[in-house]
Amino acid sequence: MIYLDHAATSWPKPDSVVAACQHWFTHIGISAERGDGPRTREAFETVQRVRQGIAAMTGHPADRIAFCSGATEGLNLVLRALLSNESRVMTTPFEHSSVVRALLALRDQRNLTIDVPDRGAAHGPTTDAICEALHKQPARVLVFTHASNITGGVFDAKRICETARKVGTQTVLDVSQTAGYLPLDVGADVVVGSCHKAMHGPPGLGFVSAHADLAMLPQKYGGTGSSVALERHPTEWPQAFEAGTPNTPALFGTAAALHWLGEHGPDVLLDRSLVSLNKIEAGLRELPKVRILSPGTTTRTPVLSFVHDDYDPIEIGTILSGQGIHARAGFHCAPWAHEQLGTSAAGTVRIATGPNTSDHDATALLQVLKRL
Repeated sequence: MIYLDHAATSWPKPDSVVAACQHWFTHIGISAERGDGPRTREAFETVQRVRQGIAAMTGHPADRIAFCSGATEGLNLVLRALLSNESRVMTTPFEHSSVVRALLALRDQRNLTIDVPDRGAAHGPTTDAICEALHKQPARVLVFTHASNITGGVFDAKRICETARKVGTQTVLDVSQTAGYLPLDVGADVVVGSCHKAMHGPPGLGFVSAHADLAMLPQKYGGTGSSVALERHPTEWPQAFEAGTPNTPALFGTAAALHWLGEHGPDVLLDRSLVSLNKIEAGLRELPKVRILSPGTTTRTPVLSFVHDDYDPIEIGTILSGQGIHARAGFHCAPWAHEQLGTSAAGTVRIATGPNTSDHDATALLQVLKRL
C-alpha cells in the first residue's frame, strides 16, 4: 500500500518504536509510580526521558509536561482551565474540531466571546491580521494551530506569541501538525500536541506543556500513583493534569520515537517529506480541472489538498484506494476551514507525505489522477 495520510498518523512506525512498545508488554507490564522495584524504576526513568525530550522541544520545564490521551483531551483540559465565565477568546478559522467544538461548548456553558479575525479571507488570516486584532482588542486567551491540517500553511507562531504577550493575552498553541517537523519553542504559554503524527510515536498519547509561571488547576480527578494517601487531587505539576492509569506502552514507544527523531533530525525528515510532496504538487498543477488549495505561506508542512471539477473527493478517494493508495478524502475535522476555503459541500482530497514516501509513490499517485 502507498500511504499518504501522515497528517492523520504516521505509518509505518520506526522499528525501534514498535520494539519499545513490545518491550513494555513483554518485560515491564506496570506503570511508573505504581509500586517499587527494577521494573517500576525503568518505567519511571522512561517516562522522565519523554518529559525531558518534550521539554527540550517546547522550552518549558520537564515538570510542566503532563501526558494525556491525545491533543484533543489536552486542548479541552487547557481551555477549561484558562477560560472563565464571560472570557474573550481569539482563534483562527483553521482550527481542528478539538478547538472549535471545545470553544463552542464553553461558549454555551460560560458565555464566552469568540473572536475569529479575518474570517472569510482567501487563504485565512495572516500573521499580520492576527497581530492587528490582538492590538485592537486583546483576548484573555489566543488558541491557534501551528499549521493547517488541510493546506499545510504554517503560522508565524513566534511573532504571534510575542504580540500576545505584549498585550497580556495568554497563548495556547496546537502543534499536532508540527511536532517532529518544526521548532516548538516559540514563546507560547501552553503547547499542546499529539505524539502519533510527525513525532512517529504510537497513538493514544498527547502532551500539555505549560510555562512555569502559568497557573492551571486540575480539570480531571483520580489516581496518580502517589505514595501519599491524598484525599484531593494534587495541584502540583505534572500530576495536576494527569489522572488514572497512564498509557505506559505508548510512553515507551514515544521515548524510542524521540531518540529516532534525534538521530535523523526533524528538519531532515521534513525536507524528505517535502521532496515527494513538491513532485505531487507540480504534477497536479499540470492536470485540468484540478484546484490546489494554496497554504498562503512560504513555510509549510508536507500536506496539500485539492478538489476536482468532475469528481467528488470521496469518489477520488475510492478510486485511489482501489489502486492501493491510501489518501484522505472528505472532511478533515476542521469545519471552519472548509467554510473558509469554499469546500464545505464535499471537503477535499488531502495528500500528506512522510519521510518514507518515495518518488515511485508520487509517480503512481499522479498516474492514477491523470486517468480521471
